[in-house]
Amino acid sequence: YSQGALLDEPNRNPIDWFSGEAAAADVAIACLGISQLIEGEEGESIASRHKGDREDIGLPANQVEFLKKIRANAKKLVVVMTGGSAIACPEVYEMADALLFVWYPGEQGGNAVGDILFGDAVPSGRLPVTFPRSVDDLPPYEDYAMANRTYRYMEKEPLFPFGFGLSYTRFEYSDLTVNPPSGNGGSVTVEATVTNTGNYRGEEVAQLYLTDEAASVAVPKYALKGFQRVNLWPGASERVRFTIAPDMMKIVNEQGERVLEKGSFKVYVGGSVPSRRSLALGAAEYAEGKFTLK
Repeated sequence: YSQGALLDEPNRNPIDWFSGEAAAADVAIACLGISQLIEGEEGESIASRHKGDREDIGLPANQVEFLKKIRANAKKLVVVMTGGSAIACPEVYEMADALLFVWYPGEQGGNAVGDILFGDAVPSGRLPVTFPRSVDDLPPYEDYAMANRTYRYMEKEPLFPFGFGLSYTRFEYSDLTVNPPSGNGGSVTVEATVTNTGNYRGEEVAQLYLTDEAASVAVPKYALKGFQRVNLWPGASERVRFTIAPDMMKIVNEQGERVLEKGSFKVYVGGSVPSRRSLALGAAEYAEGKFTLK
């Protein structure tokens, strides 16, 4: 192990010894990211130039330049990235053969990361936020309109979507069924089959999203309404079941009232928010269906 770069400023010593070490290794593991020294609200961010706020959501430029030198010499490059919020890192994604985002993992974080990198554990985490490609993809801070805010209203393609995360095995969703309410004020039941089609035992996070296709006001493109973890051996399947209660289908009308409107709804069950970007990154194809409130 050698420290190759400072947190957010260029190295004062110009000697580069880490590129040679990367070239000599079968796999180079680069640990990048930000820390509580430059982001936070509890007084720990003593290296922050903006009182704990981040001026930009990208990775510090000096770390990107450091990684370019490693990439130029490494046979294989694994990047482990830390941080407490989304980091726009398209350059890192393009350079890395594998990318593991570990947030702030705590005292046992090193053991957990080691278990994943060496195959003693199968990753199953999912992103709780959207990772945009750039700060330019976000709306102005002064604009409180919801357009392009969070996965629910995002129009631009993100770097990594909400709910996304890969595994060492693969999963498949099939046989989705929707049982609409039998009367006014009833719940909707959604079921789907999850199958481990890969070669390793692993956990999948099956996620249920809802889209109101006939709302009288602007509503989210997708809204997460439930999720379930299933642990499956290779070749095994499990049926997941979700209940959408009436309150989960209500909208806020122009008068500020929460109301349940009639109309068509679409449901999705999959391993990430339903989007082309999720599929392009390797997420399982989601199962989808419809129901109508009358």
